[in-house]
Amino acid sequence: MTFQSLGAIYGDIGTSPLYVYSSIFPDSEPSEHQTLGAASCIFWTFTIIVMVKYCLIVLFLGPNNGEGGQVAIYAKLARTLHVGPRGVVLPGEMEPDMFLELSKSLTRDSQLSKLRVRMTGWFHEVVFPKILLLLCFIGCSLVISDGLLTPTTSVLSAVGGIEVPVPSISNLVMPISCIILVVLFLLQSLGSSKLSVIFAPIISLWFVAIAVTGIINISKHPSVLKSLSPKYAIDLLHETGGIDILGAVMLCVTGVEAMFADVGHFGRASVQIGLACVVWPCLMLQYLGQAAYIIENPSSTANSFYLSIPGGANTPQYWIMFILATLATVIASQALIIGVFSILRQMIHIDCFPAFKVKHTSSTTAGQVYIPAINYMLMIGVIATTIGFKTSNNVTAAYGLGVSLDFIVTTTLITFCMIYVLHWPWYVSAAFAGAFGALDMCLVIANVKKIPHGAWFPLMVAILCTCFISFWRWARGIKVDNEYGRRIRIGEVFSGIHKNPDLKPRQTLILSSKGKDPAPLNHVPDKDSIGLRDVVYFIPTHRLAEDVLTRADVDDDNDEESPTTLRLNGGVEVGIMPNTAAIFHTNATHTLHSPHTVPAILSQLLHVCPALPEYVIFMGVRIVDAPFIDADSRIAVRAYRTSPRFHRCVVRFGFMDHVDIDDEVVAQILARIPSAQNVTSVYHIIENESIFAKRKYPTKSIRGVMQAIRAAAIEWVFSPIDRVLGHRNYIRANNMWQNNDGLHNGIETLDKKVNVLYIGSNVYL
Repeated sequence: MTFQSLGAIYGDIGTSPLYVYSSIFPDSEPSEHQTLGAASCIFWTFTIIVMVKYCLIVLFLGPNNGEGGQVAIYAKLARTLHVGPRGVVLPGEMEPDMFLELSKSLTRDSQLSKLRVRMTGWFHEVVFPKILLLLCFIGCSLVISDGLLTPTTSVLSAVGGIEVPVPSISNLVMPISCIILVVLFLLQSLGSSKLSVIFAPIISLWFVAIAVTGIINISKHPSVLKSLSPKYAIDLLHETGGIDILGAVMLCVTGVEAMFADVGHFGRASVQIGLACVVWPCLMLQYLGQAAYIIENPSSTANSFYLSIPGGANTPQYWIMFILATLATVIASQALIIGVFSILRQMIHIDCFPAFKVKHTSSTTAGQVYIPAINYMLMIGVIATTIGFKTSNNVTAAYGLGVSLDFIVTTTLITFCMIYVLHWPWYVSAAFAGAFGALDMCLVIANVKKIPHGAWFPLMVAILCTCFISFWRWARGIKVDNEYGRRIRIGEVFSGIHKNPDLKPRQTLILSSKGKDPAPLNHVPDKDSIGLRDVVYFIPTHRLAEDVLTRADVDDDNDEESPTTLRLNGGVEVGIMPNTAAIFHTNATHTLHSPHTVPAILSQLLHVCPALPEYVIFMGVRIVDAPFIDADSRIAVRAYRTSPRFHRCVVRFGFMDHVDIDDEVVAQILARIPSAQNVTSVYHIIENESIFAKRKYPTKSIRGVMQAIRAAAIEWVFSPIDRVLGHRNYIRANNMWQNNDGLHNGIETLDKKVNVLYIGSNVYL
């Protein structure tokens, strides 16, 4: 795993030697003392931030459930403080059973223990959860903005190396870089595991090559080793009159946040071993070697990496290094790309990002994922960024501010983790926040001056991403609250059942799809003689609702033969559809959490067609962390205690399984209901929601204008995306067709007719 991690997550930080010194000394010829100071700044910045902060602290305290990044730290804090988004099972949170039911000993209040006492109050209950969520969003947005700049910086810097031996090709650097980037993004569908197998040998050769080059240059000027003393770094900062030079020095640590985000792909131990044994020593040798070369050739800072290659330009070793550098920088983009995949996958998990389709590319590591839609959107963004900036010098002038801000977010979240999760003494967390927070602030201040030179771009991208994610979470929060509020207790839905003296036993009700009143008949007509579009259901009234529904107000002496009426909006005739099962597709978390409620779609069905199938099953699909789930343990069915013919069902799939509610799954669900072996027709009931915004105020008022903006955001942005991505149907029924009544009828399979009924509903947020 360590070897594979070299090919996926260290390309970014490993190719920084291509442009660091040219950024520190862009237009000047440094003195020996200045060069030693720059090398010292690089050495200590890398050692303190990468090795001490991230390798020894963040990688131990930050990951949650095997995942990294700011989302992982937030999930750990939210799980401990119980402030996560409503209706979301946070990664690593205890799931008592398949139905998400909590026993009395595992209720929300009993889990808080002594921590709850310290977390009471308006700030900790209202403000602090929002601060944590906002920090999470900002951190994720900064990584995404880095995901646009890092591939651009790395590839342009590498391809730009061809200008040294062939200056006439300078106009082709940008087009060649764009072609390379397109190929890289098209390869992402192979998965990080397969790509790392290809990339790991290349990156390994790269690290060996830069280490050897560094050693050769150090041997020519060994006095460069004096720069390991922090005195030279302090002298350089004093000589330049401030910390501005840190804005260029910190380019040596770009990519470390992506490395933390990529932990889920390869595991914490492999990342730490790779850092300590390969990345840190090889990079330090290269940086010291370049400094030794610059001391001897102070005018070479503009392209010190390529010029420091022993033998000079147009030699075999030069072209070998050029090819390795080009390949390594292409691979450098890989770290940010899979980091964005990991972060957005976690954001989707906690319901803070649109539910794009996530493909798992490894059956052994759950964190290795590929998100096709995000991959292509990121590709378009990177290509546009490359075309806009044109040269690597323009990009490096804009690079660094987003990374330094990301450092502050991580430091803040880790400090909170020390306080609230680990319960460490206050002085330990204060020392961590003070030391690393001060360094992070210095880097931010040093990079603020880059804003007019291009740093506004990652800042703008981060702000836009933060606004979108915040808006999405706000809209989803309103919708989830609406879903919870629309749930109905079974007793409330069927509380009005009583005898209907107008119908005689063993008659049949025919419900017409054309809105006609139900009419009692003494025989069951042939369905084909009436026409499918004229008749929706045949309901024999001797199979009535008393054995399914609550028995309130029913005479026990004659309930087996008495028709019933469900008083819903004035009273509607209700009967039972014999040998029929209805599977209501619902959300496992929102609906199945409560063993006493049913979703509002049941009430809507009774409005559309006031009849009940003999078996009503509320089903939710869950994707678990295991790669595969065998058929025997995939399905769990549980009857409602008060209404034994109503059932809750959870169908589990592994992350590598093909999610498909086909006839075999339906047969397995029915097989777990002993009395349902006589079922011959199965209906899939799916709610087709239309989301609208509430309007209370006239448009001309200030409140009306704000209301119009809110409505536009909900109806034009949230509603279309949620409609496309939020409701996936996993039903497979071949040769389906639709009539004008909206009823889908499938083919005969497994001796059961499969039908799909979409019920429309308007949701006002």
